[in-house]
Amino acid sequence: MQVNVLLFAALREAADCDTITIEVAPTATAGDVLRSVAEAIPTVAGLIPSCRVALDSRYVTSTEPIQNANEIAIIPPVSGG
Repeated sequence: MQVNVLLFAALREAADCDTITIEVAPTATAGDVLRSVAEAIPTVAGLIPSCRVALDSRYVTSTEPIQNANEIAIIPPVSGG
């Protein structure tokens, strides 16, 4: 199935886009989404290990199924000063 994934902050800058559409299995998990995005956009691969996935504005673990999510977002650690 195709899913749209929102990218934020450093991920958005490294990818030079704010959304990516990827193909995943119907049984895909949040971890599968992270791997698929890293494969699709090699420039973000180094950032992915420190990122979290949010499904419908709720942070989830890498084992969480994405099947019913309306919104999938990958969010890097927050920083600032």
